[in-house]
Amino acid sequence: MANTGDNIYRRKDKRWEGRFISGRKPDGRAKYTYVYGKTRTETKEKLEKRKFLVAAQPTGSCRMTVKELFSWYLARINVKPSTRSRYKFQIENHILPHLGSVSVASLTANQLLDFLNQQRESGRLDGGRLSDKSVRDIGVLIKAALRAAVTEYHFYCDALNIKLPKAKQREIEPFTGTELQIIAKMLTPAANYKDAGIILSANCGARLGEVCAAKVSDIDFVNGTFRIERAVQRIKQGEKTQLVVQTPKSESSVRTVPLPADALEYLQKAVAGLPQDAYILTGRTDKPMEPRTYQYYFESVLRRCCIRKRSYHTLRHTYATRCIEKGIDIKSVSEMLGHSDITTTLRLYVHPSMDSKKQAIQKISFLSGAA
Repeated sequence: MANTGDNIYRRKDKRWEGRFISGRKPDGRAKYTYVYGKTRTETKEKLEKRKFLVAAQPTGSCRMTVKELFSWYLARINVKPSTRSRYKFQIENHILPHLGSVSVASLTANQLLDFLNQQRESGRLDGGRLSDKSVRDIGVLIKAALRAAVTEYHFYCDALNIKLPKAKQREIEPFTGTELQIIAKMLTPAANYKDAGIILSANCGARLGEVCAAKVSDIDFVNGTFRIERAVQRIKQGEKTQLVVQTPKSESSVRTVPLPADALEYLQKAVAGLPQDAYILTGRTDKPMEPRTYQYYFESVLRRCCIRKRSYHTLRHTYATRCIEKGIDIKSVSEMLGHSDITTTLRLYVHPSMDSKKQAIQKISFLSGAA
């Protein structure tokens, strides 16, 4: 049986076996080195000694520093502008100041772990603690670049043996049915186009950037659907930032979602008179809504409703939770949210309320039916 944190196993012949990745084959597949012992402790000691010996061996043809690695990596990957901007920020502000001059081939798992721990404790630009998710994202980026280099140059890099820290998901409290009713009464289709975005997200789970990029033509009033195929995000371009319209988060995020009849009726009034190629939230054909501006607007709606402040993304979580509570199958919910698999939907976006739990638990009661 494996012991968490170490790749050490008890074999059928009662011996203990340990292994680690000691290199890469020409096709990029891992090359393992094995050690054996009579006890787990003995095997672990042998494993550490063998790792040290392998790390001390010549390291192939790669002579890049971490700084050179990321210059090479960014030049060869094909990602969206927003993703590239995020990578550059992580590289320039977090990774290079600490690891930039380190040789890629000599970077060890312990060095990388120490760096990530330091980032967690004081990695923010103001010297504060960095979130677990941000730390993990930095680790994921480093390992992706290292794997690409190892595949290209066929050398051993001990840092790839690190197990990245898990990121605890931030708890999100969906809006209750009462809160949704209060918000609905506050929204008026004739007053402005902004309220239409809240109606869309509450009824189809659209993300903030997706709603900001929504156009009138995306709503099919005949078939009762909403098409999501673009998103807005502000990204850094050189020394300045720019509002960019791009594809959504992933391939799965491009989707067509059905809308309920009352939402369609509301939206038809809200966009009346707008050209088909106008952005719904601005009413203009040349400029989408700024996501941060719309987040502030949403917060103002909550204040007017006397509802506790929550992020706009809470509407998406609320939509997912209500769909499950109403008996919609998880596969359909996952596709409507634009997830590539149902695991993400279940793990991050479903928050059963205590009322729904109480109702469900009554279905398994057996005392009332006992003879």
